[in-house]
Amino acid sequence: MNKGNAHSGHRSRMRQRYLVSGQDTFYDHELLELLLFYARPVVNTNNIAHALIDRFGSLGKALSADEESLREIQGIGSEGALFLKLFSDLSLRYLRTSHTNETLSTREELCRCFLSHISGDDPGIIHILCLGAGAELLKHISIPAADLIGKRITQKELAELLIKSEAVSIAAGISHGSGLPVPTEEDYSIARLLGELLSALGIGFRDIIICGGGKTFSMRGSGAFAF
Repeated sequence: MNKGNAHSGHRSRMRQRYLVSGQDTFYDHELLELLLFYARPVVNTNNIAHALIDRFGSLGKALSADEESLREIQGIGSEGALFLKLFSDLSLRYLRTSHTNETLSTREELCRCFLSHISGDDPGIIHILCLGAGAELLKHISIPAADLIGKRITQKELAELLIKSEAVSIAAGISHGSGLPVPTEEDYSIARLLGELLSALGIGFRDIIICGGGKTFSMRGSGAFAF
Protein backbone atom coordinates (compact mmCIF):
# COMPACT_ATOMS: atom_id res chain seq x y z
CA MET A 1 0.00 0.00 0.00
CA ASN A 2 1.51 3.35 -1.01
CA LYS A 3 1.63 6.40 1.17
CA GLY A 4 -1.31 8.07 -0.57
CA ASN A 5 -3.57 5.06 -0.08
CA ALA A 6 -2.58 4.78 3.60
CA HIS A 7 -3.53 8.43 4.10
CA SER A 8 -6.84 7.87 2.33
CA GLY A 9 -7.55 4.82 4.47
CA HIS A 10 -6.94 6.79 7.65
CA ARG A 11 -9.48 9.40 6.61
CA SER A 12 -12.07 6.76 5.76
CA ARG A 13 -11.58 5.13 9.16
CA MET A 14 -11.93 8.49 10.93
CA ARG A 15 -15.15 9.28 9.08
CA GLN A 16 -16.59 5.85 9.81
CA ARG A 17 -15.64 6.10 13.48
CA TYR A 18 -17.45 9.44 13.68
CA LEU A 19 -20.57 8.09 11.97
CA VAL A 20 -20.71 5.05 14.27
CA SER A 21 -19.62 6.52 17.60
CA GLY A 22 -20.25 10.26 17.36
CA GLN A 23 -18.14 13.15 18.61
CA ASP A 24 -17.96 12.01 22.25
CA THR A 25 -15.30 9.43 21.38
CA PHE A 26 -13.02 12.03 19.78
CA TYR A 27 -10.37 14.22 21.38
CA ASP A 28 -10.55 17.91 20.44
CA HIS A 29 -7.59 17.66 18.07
CA GLU A 30 -9.21 14.69 16.32
CA LEU A 31 -12.39 16.67 15.67
CA LEU A 32 -10.30 19.48 14.19
CA GLU A 33 -8.39 16.94 12.12
CA LEU A 34 -11.64 15.49 10.79
CA LEU A 35 -13.12 18.92 10.10
CA LEU A 36 -10.06 19.99 8.12
CA PHE A 37 -10.37 16.95 5.82
CA TYR A 38 -12.90 19.02 3.89
CA ALA A 39 -10.64 22.04 3.45
CA ARG A 40 -7.25 20.34 3.06
CA PRO A 41 -7.97 17.18 1.02
CA VAL A 42 -4.36 15.98 0.61
CA VAL A 43 -2.51 17.49 3.58
CA ASN A 44 -1.84 15.70 6.89
CA THR A 45 -4.44 17.54 8.99
CA ASN A 46 -3.45 15.71 12.18
CA ASN A 47 -0.32 17.85 12.42
CA ILE A 48 -2.33 21.00 11.70
CA ALA A 49 -4.90 20.13 14.37
CA HIS A 50 -2.21 19.61 17.01
CA ALA A 51 -0.59 22.91 16.01
CA LEU A 52 -3.92 24.73 16.34
CA ILE A 53 -4.54 23.40 19.85
CA ASP A 54 -0.93 24.15 20.88
CA ARG A 55 -1.12 27.71 19.52
CA PHE A 56 -4.56 28.75 20.76
CA GLY A 57 -4.96 26.53 23.81
CA SER A 58 -8.35 24.93 23.16
CA LEU A 59 -10.77 23.83 20.47
CA GLY A 60 -13.06 26.78 21.12
CA LYS A 61 -10.29 29.35 20.91
CA ALA A 62 -8.91 27.76 17.74
CA LEU A 63 -12.31 27.97 16.07
CA SER A 64 -12.85 31.57 17.19
CA ALA A 65 -9.38 32.78 16.13
CA ASP A 66 -9.19 35.42 13.43
CA GLU A 67 -8.32 34.38 9.91
CA GLU A 68 -4.92 36.11 9.92
CA SER A 69 -3.81 34.22 13.03
CA LEU A 70 -5.07 30.95 11.59
CA ARG A 71 -3.02 31.45 8.42
CA GLU A 72 0.12 31.54 10.54
CA ILE A 73 -0.31 27.82 11.32
CA GLN A 74 1.94 25.77 9.07
CA GLY A 75 0.03 23.73 6.51
CA ILE A 76 -3.40 25.24 7.07
CA GLY A 77 -3.26 27.50 4.03
CA SER A 78 -5.67 30.27 3.12
CA GLU A 79 -8.44 27.78 2.29
CA GLY A 80 -8.15 26.01 5.65
CA ALA A 81 -8.14 29.32 7.55
CA LEU A 82 -11.17 30.57 5.65
CA PHE A 83 -12.98 27.26 6.20
CA LEU A 84 -12.50 27.37 9.99
CA LYS A 85 -13.57 31.03 10.12
CA LEU A 86 -16.69 30.25 8.10
CA PHE A 87 -17.45 27.21 10.27
CA SER A 88 -17.15 29.34 13.41
CA ASP A 89 -19.37 32.10 12.02
CA LEU A 90 -22.02 29.62 10.87
CA SER A 91 -22.00 27.92 14.28
CA LEU A 92 -22.54 31.25 16.03
CA ARG A 93 -25.31 32.18 13.59
CA TYR A 94 -27.02 28.85 14.30
CA LEU A 95 -26.78 29.30 18.06
CA ARG A 96 -28.19 32.79 17.83
CA THR A 97 -31.19 31.73 15.75
CA SER A 98 -31.91 28.29 17.23
CA HIS A 99 -34.09 29.77 20.00
CA THR A 100 -36.35 31.67 17.59
CA ASN A 101 -39.46 29.64 18.45
CA GLU A 102 -38.62 29.37 22.14
CA THR A 103 -40.29 31.32 24.90
CA LEU A 104 -38.05 32.80 27.57
CA SER A 105 -40.50 33.61 30.30
CA THR A 106 -38.44 32.66 33.37
CA ARG A 107 -35.07 33.73 34.71
CA GLU A 108 -33.83 30.15 34.46
CA GLU A 109 -34.75 30.00 30.76
CA LEU A 110 -32.96 33.28 30.12
CA CYS A 111 -29.84 32.06 31.92
CA ARG A 112 -29.77 28.81 29.92
CA CYS A 113 -30.29 30.69 26.68
CA PHE A 114 -27.51 33.19 27.34
CA LEU A 115 -25.16 30.48 28.55
CA SER A 116 -25.63 28.58 25.29
CA HIS A 117 -25.23 31.77 23.25
CA ILE A 118 -22.23 33.42 24.84
CA SER A 119 -20.38 31.00 27.13
CA GLY A 120 -17.49 30.85 24.65
CA ASP A 121 -17.54 34.48 23.61
CA ASP A 122 -14.73 36.91 24.18
CA PRO A 123 -15.52 39.39 26.96
CA GLY A 124 -16.88 42.75 25.89
CA ILE A 125 -19.84 41.75 23.74
CA ILE A 126 -23.41 42.67 24.74
CA HIS A 127 -26.10 40.28 23.56
CA ILE A 128 -29.61 41.72 23.49
CA LEU A 129 -32.58 39.38 23.16
CA CYS A 130 -35.67 41.17 21.84
CA LEU A 131 -38.77 39.45 23.22
CA GLY A 132 -42.41 39.56 22.17
CA ALA A 133 -45.55 39.73 24.25
CA GLY A 134 -45.40 35.98 24.93
CA ALA A 135 -41.69 36.13 25.82
CA GLU A 136 -40.84 34.62 22.43
CA LEU A 137 -37.49 35.54 20.92
CA LEU A 138 -37.98 37.97 18.03
CA LYS A 139 -34.42 39.09 17.35
CA HIS A 140 -30.89 38.77 18.66
CA ILE A 141 -28.60 41.82 18.58
CA SER A 142 -24.86 41.71 19.38
CA ILE A 143 -22.84 44.88 19.93
CA PRO A 144 -19.40 45.54 21.47
CA ALA A 145 -19.74 47.05 24.92
CA ALA A 146 -17.04 49.59 24.05
CA ASP A 147 -19.14 50.84 21.12
CA LEU A 148 -22.15 51.44 23.37
CA ILE A 149 -20.24 53.03 26.23
CA GLY A 150 -17.99 55.01 23.88
CA LYS A 151 -21.06 56.11 21.88
CA ARG A 152 -19.71 54.70 18.62
CA ILE A 153 -23.21 53.27 18.37
CA THR A 154 -25.61 56.01 19.34
CA GLN A 155 -28.73 55.71 21.46
CA LYS A 156 -30.71 56.65 18.35
CA GLU A 157 -29.16 53.84 16.30
CA LEU A 158 -29.82 51.28 19.02
CA ALA A 159 -33.34 52.62 19.49
CA GLU A 160 -34.03 52.11 15.78
CA LEU A 161 -32.87 48.48 16.01
CA LEU A 162 -35.08 47.83 19.03
CA ILE A 163 -38.14 49.51 17.52
CA LYS A 164 -37.67 47.59 14.27
CA SER A 165 -37.58 44.32 16.21
CA GLU A 166 -41.04 45.13 17.67
CA ALA A 167 -39.77 44.05 21.09
CA VAL A 168 -42.11 44.30 24.06
CA SER A 169 -39.20 43.65 26.42
CA ILE A 170 -35.51 42.87 26.21
CA ALA A 171 -32.95 40.93 28.21
CA ALA A 172 -29.23 41.54 27.88
CA GLY A 173 -26.34 39.14 28.35
CA ILE A 174 -22.71 40.03 28.96
CA SER A 175 -19.80 37.59 28.72
CA HIS A 176 -16.98 37.64 31.24
CA GLY A 177 -15.22 34.82 29.41
CA SER A 178 -13.58 32.47 31.88
CA GLY A 179 -13.81 35.03 34.68
CA LEU A 180 -16.34 35.19 37.50
CA PRO A 181 -19.86 36.40 36.61
CA VAL A 182 -19.67 39.33 39.02
CA PRO A 183 -20.92 42.79 37.88
CA THR A 184 -18.22 45.32 37.03
CA GLU A 185 -18.44 49.11 36.75
CA GLU A 186 -18.74 48.67 32.98
CA ASP A 187 -21.68 46.30 33.49
CA TYR A 188 -23.41 48.90 35.65
CA SER A 189 -22.77 51.56 32.98
CA ILE A 190 -24.35 49.29 30.37
CA ALA A 191 -27.34 48.68 32.64
CA ARG A 192 -27.86 52.43 33.14
CA LEU A 193 -27.58 53.21 29.42
CA LEU A 194 -30.00 50.46 28.48
CA GLY A 195 -32.39 51.33 31.31
CA GLU A 196 -32.62 54.98 30.25
CA LEU A 197 -33.16 54.09 26.60
CA LEU A 198 -35.76 51.40 27.26
CA SER A 199 -37.67 53.65 29.65
CA ALA A 200 -37.87 56.33 26.95
CA LEU A 201 -39.06 53.78 24.38
CA GLY A 202 -41.58 52.11 26.67
CA ILE A 203 -39.88 48.72 26.28
CA GLY A 204 -39.60 46.45 29.32
CA PHE A 205 -36.19 45.59 30.78
CA ARG A 206 -36.26 41.96 31.90
CA ASP A 207 -32.75 41.40 33.17
CA ILE A 208 -29.02 41.50 32.56
CA ILE A 209 -27.45 38.08 32.76
CA ILE A 210 -23.69 37.94 33.24
CA CYS A 211 -21.98 34.75 32.07
CA GLY A 212 -18.54 33.67 33.19
CA GLY A 213 -16.73 30.41 33.80
CA GLY A 214 -19.79 28.42 32.78
CA LYS A 215 -21.99 30.14 35.40
CA THR A 216 -24.55 32.95 35.30
CA PHE A 217 -25.48 35.91 37.51
CA SER A 218 -28.85 37.66 37.26
CA MET A 219 -28.53 41.38 38.05
CA ARG A 220 -32.28 41.61 38.57
CA GLY A 221 -32.51 38.48 40.69
CA SER A 222 -29.66 39.61 42.93
CA GLY A 223 -30.94 43.16 43.31
CA ALA A 224 -27.68 44.48 41.86
CA PHE A 225 -29.54 46.99 39.70
CA ALA A 226 -32.91 48.72 40.00
CA PHE A 227 -34.99 47.51 37.07
